Amino acid sequence: MLIQYKVGNYKSIKDDIIINFTANHEKNYSKWVNKSEDLSYNLFKVIGLVGPNASGKSNILDSLSFAVRFIKRTIQRNESTEINVEPFLLDENSIDENTFFEFIFIEDNVKYVYGFEVNKKTVDEEYLLAYYSKKPTTVFERTKGNKFDFKGNDIKLQTDISLKTNSNRLYLPVAAEWGYSKVASAYKWFNKMPEQYELKPQIIIDNMIQSNKKNLIIDALRKADINISDIYTKSKRMEKEQLDLINNFLRKLIKDYEPDIPEETPEIYITHNNKNGMDYSIPLDDDSSGTIEIIKSIAKIFYVNEKGGIIVEDELGKHYHTKLTQHIINFIDNESFNNIQVLFASHDTKILNILYPEQIYLVDKDDEGATFVKLLDDYCIREKDNIELGYLKGRYGAIPYTKD
Repeated sequence: MLIQYKVGNYKSIKDDIIINFTANHEKNYSKWVNKSEDLSYNLFKVIGLVGPNASGKSNILDSLSFAVRFIKRTIQRNESTEINVEPFLLDENSIDENTFFEFIFIEDNVKYVYGFEVNKKTVDEEYLLAYYSKKPTTVFERTKGNKFDFKGNDIKLQTDISLKTNSNRLYLPVAAEWGYSKVASAYKWFNKMPEQYELKPQIIIDNMIQSNKKNLIIDALRKADINISDIYTKSKRMEKEQLDLINNFLRKLIKDYEPDIPEETPEIYITHNNKNGMDYSIPLDDDSSGTIEIIKSIAKIFYVNEKGGIIVEDELGKHYHTKLTQHIINFIDNESFNNIQVLFASHDTKILNILYPEQIYLVDKDDEGATFVKLLDDYCIREKDNIELGYLKGRYGAIPYTKD
């Protein structure tokens, strides 16, 4: 489970931004919280980002996805591959500085702190701390110039692995790949994190159908007042000429591209009931955008909860009614979903009256054009206050200002 995420100098983000999932131990939260058996931590299942367009909400989410993707794909990198990271460009000093990422999380009942700094060419800093007890143990530490300090931890073994770590690769996944046991759990946590291509509805729903769990989706859709009686997939085959055309195009765009597009992919079909009791089936892509999005959202929750990990969702509720947005958020508040967290951005202000103020980060930009966040709970909010109305009146900031 994620405790805290920090990022600095990434796209519109200049100074460090921190998103914290920790819930106050002294408060009796009725929902939204995953509790450990020994009560050593309470962590929110859901954190929302709210703010005007172009404030940087998407960049916060994108930064987390970038970091996880960079970790998971480090092994495939060759020595000449550039690191596709974009620093804050509106300040001449930031352009030449590194981009920073840090995760604090729990895996296999151990708390870890893992962070790294990168630029276009190299990893200049990287570290992993493990809390096997109340005192942290530094598993490894890496500084500029590919210099490593292992603090007495398996020095010979780790030194051998470090020599296999190119300057544009992260040490954590390399060490995990070479079987170093003390980084295995930490890397496993990142490896469970789904990338966006893994969350395509075709992949998710085909997976659930194959594991005989599609009825979970259908039942959840009925509760959301979506009249679907069946959902299934058909294999869709791509013609060889079309496949070759796509692969040749990608080879021109991506250096060292290795073709990985399958010849056959599952296509989703859904069965609706009409008012006369008749069933009719259509491809999901032919249905309304709202139906498509609600099915994707519900399927994604089941899929990720089974594996464990975090859903990063930009523009939650963009394609469906605000009542369904509330339904999706409340849907996660279920004891069945205890292996999942959600970090989302939304323009739907109704969520301000659904979540606790400790779960809402208001996102805005300063005069320099840099993204910053402020926890809604930092404001003086009384129990009887209508938070949504106060937000729309500008009481908490992070709203668009229009000119006549």
